[in-house]
Amino acid sequence: MESSSAFRRAFHIVSPIFLGYYLLPEDLGGGISRTAATFLFLGTAACVEIARIALGIRLFGMRPYEGQRVSAYAQGALGLAFGLFVIQDLRIVVPVFLGMAWIDPLAAFCRKRGWSRVVPTVGYFGLFLGTVLLMKAFSLSNALLFSTAACAAAMLMEGPKIPQVDDDLLMQVVPMVVMYYLLAGFGTGLPMSL
Repeated sequence: MESSSAFRRAFHIVSPIFLGYYLLPEDLGGGISRTAATFLFLGTAACVEIARIALGIRLFGMRPYEGQRVSAYAQGALGLAFGLFVIQDLRIVVPVFLGMAWIDPLAAFCRKRGWSRVVPTVGYFGLFLGTVLLMKAFSLSNALLFSTAACAAAMLMEGPKIPQVDDDLLMQVVPMVVMYYLLAGFGTGLPMSL
């Protein structure tokens, strides 16, 4: 495995550290909010990305075709920002982001080995289901339904190569939107607490 490919996979594997957003208090002190700090981070990343494209700089780990388009790193950050600020529900954002972070590199590995897409599909389903059950987010029947739907949406987005849009973005946004509407329609399936 070449070093840039190994770096991309390693970055994917450690990227759930960004979900630490949910562990931070809203008020970080000194008049700085968690949201403001996150916007500062995302804005800085966007400025770096714009400068990278304008100057034609290729960051370590980037694929050759990413030179004059928004990088997978930036698109992954955009997908997480969509989850944090548009979807806003950690019951949706956490399992979907984990699926993108850990299953996308598994799918690439399986593709290179000539293995069936069943391996990453079962992996995504198991990871999603395990995460929502550990979070006690949904009843078992709803967790199974939501896991199936999110898995189908994510795995459909993982495969096709769209020149300007990376699957790091699509594997987040599409399943999050699907989950958002499913949750609105079916609810958690958990009994209401008083």
